[in-house]
Amino acid sequence: MSDWYLLARIHVVHPERTAVSAVLELHADTNPAAAVVPGQEIGLHLSVVPSGAPYRAYGYIFDDIAAEHATMTDLHGLGHLPNGRYATYAGGDEPRAVTAVLRVNDDAPEGAVLLPRVCVGVMSYAGEKLVSSAQITDAGFRVRRARVPGRALAIPPGGYAVLGPDPEASAAGMRVVGVGLARYGTVTAVPDGSVTYTGVPGASGYDRFSVCYENPAGHRDWSEVTVYAGDVGATPGLLPGARTR
Repeated sequence: MSDWYLLARIHVVHPERTAVSAVLELHADTNPAAAVVPGQEIGLHLSVVPSGAPYRAYGYIFDDIAAEHATMTDLHGLGHLPNGRYATYAGGDEPRAVTAVLRVNDDAPEGAVLLPRVCVGVMSYAGEKLVSSAQITDAGFRVRRARVPGRALAIPPGGYAVLGPDPEASAAGMRVVGVGLARYGTVTAVPDGSVTYTGVPGASGYDRFSVCYENPAGHRDWSEVTVYAGDVGATPGLLPGARTR
């Protein structure tokens, strides 16, 4: 499974019949080291590998992973039990592999964590009480909403600057849908995403305003722009593509 990432692995051994055991592994098709975004779908692969021919070997994912910020869909071989667990089972020495899709909710907030909790259990014969492992969590996912970093402009006193569309925002399908008022100068925007800041004639110093970006799903993010009116040649941070007058 070279294209899958291990999220959790847990092993259980029957305390009285030590030849009876099972291993659970949970993989995802999304790297847990990378952030996920609202609306993203994460493929899950759960495998249960029994040894010693148990009557049943059960694998569980607890549904708190989908309690607030995600939804579990496309359950192929994975059942949702009344006790709040997603479960499957194997028998004998035949391994069992099932799949599901974890979809990040559209309203999942910045920084939300999706952390799967799993356990595995065995029954050596029908009617025996299930022998379960501990419940563990290991790797998971952190939600990051589409963000546009702050930017900086420098203009001569009383001049203006045109801030072109942000390359990262454009690549993510985000567009400018509004601008905030500057404290001193004037801000205008045009449909192509360019924003113009015009300073106060003869004035120097700092000013700031915000630009609102929206992605295709309708999620919005406000990005702050800092403006310095003064000696452009002596002021670092002038962004490429910003034209000053």
